[in-house]
Amino acid sequence: MAEKTGFSRRDLKGPDEFISTFGRAVAWCKENRSKVAAGAIGVVAVLALVLGTQAYLQWEENKSARALWPTLDRAQQLLQVPSAADPSQLAAVEQFLQGHVSAYPNTRATMYSLYYLGSIAFFRGNYDLSIAHFRAGIAIGKEAGVMRYLLRQGIACSLEAKGDFPAAAAAYRDAGAAAGENMKDQSRMGEARVLGLAGKKTEAAALYRLILKETPETPLRELLEIQLAQME
Repeated sequence: MAEKTGFSRRDLKGPDEFISTFGRAVAWCKENRSKVAAGAIGVVAVLALVLGTQAYLQWEENKSARALWPTLDRAQQLLQVPSAADPSQLAAVEQFLQGHVSAYPNTRATMYSLYYLGSIAFFRGNYDLSIAHFRAGIAIGKEAGVMRYLLRQGIACSLEAKGDFPAAAAAYRDAGAAAGENMKDQSRMGEARVLGLAGKKTEAAALYRLILKETPETPLRELLEIQLAQME
């Protein structure tokens, strides 16, 4: 026996709702051709703007990178042994990096320029400027991989060199959170060191023990044991 649907014969003969709505939409479009055309042009314009902006930003990124890499190699060489670097060459590299930051303020390559500017300022003992450069590199928002760690570690080292040990301890923790496994111990050791310098020897010793417990095979074990013995 067929199941009753609750629809009358008249209902079944009525127009389909979708077809009816679609037909009304087509009729409206025919009556308002100019409005429809203007709307379509507007949508196309927005899409063109979005795609054009993306293409321009990528072009800007590529241009920024091409401009930087040759000098970046030179900066790396000079900062490997900064005390032996020719002051005039270091000044020339610094001047170029400053110009690169001004020309391409929000590109990923500029983040590298700011990192090296921070490193140069650190070498010169200008720790406030060093911190400012490292923080500006983070503010770009394009750091990835090891750069997430290096920029934060740079801030921590600068704060330690400046003598702001509580802030340095917090900065080392921040760097440790962004570090890979092979770099985390460096940040933890930095934090423990500045805690000790701030007079918090109990906290420093606890952190040294934690490092030894979690990474017993670390090549820094002997140094860690010496530091721990000095805390006790």
